[in-house]
Amino acid sequence: MNIFSPLLLSLSSHLDTFRVSNFCSLKKVSIEKAQILLISIITTFTTFISMCIGELISKLLLKEIVIPFGCVLLIFIGTYFFVEHIRLKKKSRNEDTSYYVEDNSRFGLLLKEGNMSPFANSNHISFKDTLSLSIFLSKTNILLGLIAGLLNISIPLSIFFSFIISILMILIGNFITKFSFLSWLTKNFYVFSGTLLIFWGLCEYLL
Repeated sequence: MNIFSPLLLSLSSHLDTFRVSNFCSLKKVSIEKAQILLISIITTFTTFISMCIGELISKLLLKEIVIPFGCVLLIFIGTYFFVEHIRLKKKSRNEDTSYYVEDNSRFGLLLKEGNMSPFANSNHISFKDTLSLSIFLSKTNILLGLIAGLLNISIPLSIFFSFIISILMILIGNFITKFSFLSWLTKNFYVFSGTLLIFWGLCEYLL
């Protein structure tokens, strides 16, 4: 039984969750147990649906086409994350970044700058904003879930890992903020995400 691919899928899908949880902790915004459970259920459910759709699409196409295509998509997304890291570094030095594609949505600003104001009122996140946050966090799950479905990665294992890792990422991001590695991970989020996705894509193609 291959648990490697479902594990990589779950880790890649929930790095956003860790980053958001870490920002919440730094901004003194609390995430209640019910909210943690809700976020985990919604993100896991979207992973399940997107994987089912991806698997259905894969059955309509030749395996010789689907597998390389899925791997190329993973590597492309990983490369994009490296480019985004470079853009943010240049922006922090007040260099011109107008020729880059920028995401100025509420969620984009949250991931890049830790701007919690659209989602939190003082030190509390409402139920409505928890739903919005869950949907935003599901964007990555939908994309990677579709690719995982194309690659015929085990859905039951992926759902199990996704639910558990989602909860763990929220807890780790919320309660552990002083370790040097976690500080590095927050600052170099896109480098780590890009490396993980490129590694996953290469493994799926070569193994």
